[in-house]
Amino acid sequence: MSNTVIRLGGSHIGNAHSILNLEEYLKQKSGRKFVVVSAIKEILELINKQISTVFQDDLNDQEIALILSDIYSKRVVGEISKAYRELSQQLINLLKGIALIGDYSKALKDQVLSYAENLSVEILKAQWKSVSLLQIQKIELLATSDFGTATFLSVNHGKLQALPDGIYLVPGSFGITETGKLARTGRTSADYTAAFLTKELGAEKLELWDLDKDFQRADPAIINNPQKIKRLTYSEASELAYFDHYSFHPRTVEPLEHEHIPIEVISSDSQKGIVDTVINTETFIEEQIVKSVACTDDISLLKLDGPGVGLKPGILAKVTSQLNDSGINIKSVITSQTSINFILSNENGEKALKLVNKLGFSSVTEISLVNDISLIGVVGHGMQHAFGVSAKIFTAVANNNINVVLSGSGASDLVSYLVVNKSDKEKSVREIYKAFFE
Repeated sequence: MSNTVIRLGGSHIGNAHSILNLEEYLKQKSGRKFVVVSAIKEILELINKQISTVFQDDLNDQEIALILSDIYSKRVVGEISKAYRELSQQLINLLKGIALIGDYSKALKDQVLSYAENLSVEILKAQWKSVSLLQIQKIELLATSDFGTATFLSVNHGKLQALPDGIYLVPGSFGITETGKLARTGRTSADYTAAFLTKELGAEKLELWDLDKDFQRADPAIINNPQKIKRLTYSEASELAYFDHYSFHPRTVEPLEHEHIPIEVISSDSQKGIVDTVINTETFIEEQIVKSVACTDDISLLKLDGPGVGLKPGILAKVTSQLNDSGINIKSVITSQTSINFILSNENGEKALKLVNKLGFSSVTEISLVNDISLIGVVGHGMQHAFGVSAKIFTAVANNNINVVLSGSGASDLVSYLVVNKSDKEKSVREIYKAFFE
């Protein structure tokens, strides 16, 4: 029996045209169809806000209920379903309990956040009548107990194979641990959930029903109507996933790469399954080498400087261990003999600075944090083997009086990094884009 796995983003829930096109598209396929659903943005933001303020303000349960009801009513004509009301009340009761206790664990936080997908699926069910809800507990979708960043381990194949033909809605982004707790695999990580099920079901491909932010040559907020990227490797797609103007979870490729299972981004504007972007293992090098000029403001730079940095062993290991133990993710490390530079997210910069200052290094003369910067990523396979790519990048910024705070290339054949002042971000993107695509 054939299986189809498709990921549906939360932005499509309530979009009657998109859901009708998906329904008609799936009618062309036989067997079981699994639609892995991401959370509606407004619901996820509401829950995140309530978690972050639950100890600071009195919980206004009536306001939360009204907001959730309003989200439903804006998308579905008719009475709010009993299941949606019950889930809303369960969420409010959980938040009340957390406020009363005065503390919560990572596991409890994941449980609360899971309501974002569960509530979203109930709205979709009300809009799309010919579907069934498939809870992850029923198929025993097992995940590690790394709450917030869990990894999928297994699924009950017998229970999957026992399902009759039909369309099944699967709330994405979490699994269950061996002790029966919910473990979230990341923020809006339904892509990863869908990829894992694709591999386990032996489906021939993973289909993404559109992306909220397409794979384009550059950020459309900076470059007017940039071209869509037609072909990407797994590595290129994962690299681009870390930048603000793409909506693809970087772990999506993990379950698929070894099995060479392709990913297709399908246009929601049609019922014909028109493919916008294909992601697979085939290395496709374009004539201009570069496929995208990506950017993000979500960085801070932690610098350890000193003449003996390159001679003293263990500095890098000591810092990475401290940051890892504190739950701080390091985006990248760029080093020289006199400086180690850690690229972190904005929210982690100050915390990391305080932690590293406590470590004490005799060979480090200065530890500093640089903010108000942006990261530019020039992405495309073949950079190390093509003459003139780096020269083009640096000529583009130099000719336009753009100061490069830090640069890094050579660690990978598919990306070169530039760190620039935030005020130079848009100019940098425009000039590098012009050098390669105009």
